[in-house]
Parts: sequence; C-alpha cells; structure tokens
Amino acid sequence: MAKKLRTAVVLLGIALLPMSAHAHCDAADGPVATAAVRALDAGQVNLMLPFAPAGAEPELRAVFDQALKVRKHGPDAKALADRYFMETAVRLHRAGEGAPYTGLKPAGTDFGPAIPAAEEALETGKPDAVTALMTEQVGDGIAEKYRETTALRSASNEPTTQAEVAKARDRVSAELAFIGYVEGIYLAAKGGMHVEAAPTQEHHHGTE
Repeated sequence: MAKKLRTAVVLLGIALLPMSAHAHCDAADGPVATAAVRALDAGQVNLMLPFAPAGAEPELRAVFDQALKVRKHGPDAKALADRYFMETAVRLHRAGEGAPYTGLKPAGTDFGPAIPAAEEALETGKPDAVTALMTEQVGDGIAEKYRETTALRSASNEPTTQAEVAKARDRVSAELAFIGYVEGIYLAAKGGMHVEAAPTQEHHHGTE
C-alpha cells in the first residue's frame, strides 16, 4: 500500500507541474533563461532549442543571431541583448505550453519546496526526498479538506426551513468539493485530468 502511494505521489508531482513549474520557467534564473544565456555564451543556439517548440525555431534563431551581434558592443549592450533573448526564449517556451507570457520573474523568486526537491532528485538520482515531501503534502491536504467538510455535517439531510436549506446547501457543496478534490488527486496520479464533481443524485447519496 505504501509503495503504491509513493508511486502515485511521484506521478502526481509530475502531473501538477503546470501549476508551479511553468511559473518557475518564467524566472530569470529558471531553466529556460539559464539555457538561453548558456547558448549565447557558447555561441550555440542548439543549447536553447530543446526548451522551445519546433515551430518557434526560426524566430528563436533569428533573435539569437541578433543578440550575438549586439553583445559585441559593450557590457550594457550585452546585458540588453541577453535580456531580450531570455525574454524571447521564455515567451516562446510558454507559448509552446499554451500559457501566456507575463514577463521574467526576478531571480531568487520563491516557488515553494516542490521544485527544488524535484531538481535535487534529478541531480542526485534519488527521489526519496521529493516523494516524502509530496506524500506529506497530499496527506495534509486531504486531512484539511476533510476537517472543513465534516465541520458542516451537522446540517440536516432533510431541510424543512429556508435556514436549514442554506446550511444543507453549504454541506452539500463542501462534500462535493471534497470528493472532487480527492478525485482530482487520483486522476492526476493516474495521468488524467481533474473532473469537477457535479451535484448529481449518485454523488449526494454517497455522502449521506
């Protein structure tokens, strides 16, 4: 059981990356911007191309060539050229993810513990720490949602007044939200997408 949970949590971490790691890719010290500067320093655009969709290569190559030329005109020009190429690289990377580009985030931006733990696992070849982190977070999340939901279970299943209807509505909403939350974690771990729980009769019967 524990082994299955650990495996599911690792998959969950991968499935939920768009929520935070995409933002991580917007950072000036994130993997995309870092690869962009490394490509400029080496004069090899191929070091950057894996971070962008194939359709973005022509624009990326053109901006890369421009940046290399501008870089030669002194430190200020180099800084501007590097910034422009980093922004272009991140923008095209985000477009490949189907996400908007809102500008480079400052270096050192705190994105929480998950990304550093995932990076450390890749660098060391040891996923134990990131697995433990995700297991704890999933467990804590379910426990918190459960507490919030059960706090409303005193509401009547058969309301007879408007006040009781309002309380019952809050209870049903909380119960369906809890079911949807757990379902979302399960589907993410299975590699699927979260499906919002709808207020169907079957769901309601399952929570009474």
